[in-house]
Amino acid sequence: MATEEESITKLTFDSTDFKFLAAYGAYSKVFDETIKEDVKQQLNELVTQLSSDEIGYPQFYRRIGDFREEYDGREFRRARIQGSRKFAYRRKEQERARIKRHKR
Repeated sequence: MATEEESITKLTFDSTDFKFLAAYGAYSKVFDETIKEDVKQQLNELVTQLSSDEIGYPQFYRRIGDFREEYDGREFRRARIQGSRKFAYRRKEQERARIKRHKR
């Protein structure tokens, strides 16, 4: 056994796959932010499993999300856009203008 403890280094891959490069970017960001050696080891295992197709991208992102510090568990939700017909919009605008005119 060595008396000096070796620090865990970031893995590098030569891949031209866009999905893998995006996943590697997420891995790299989390790896650089963390200082815990056991977390770095787990991250290295995750990206190695992804590169050898042992796990899929959704599972990779789900598991790497546990290590993100800015991740608060909420997902992005789209706001519902409510539309209206042209004549209904004009009628409401006329009503608002009339109310505004008489409130003075």
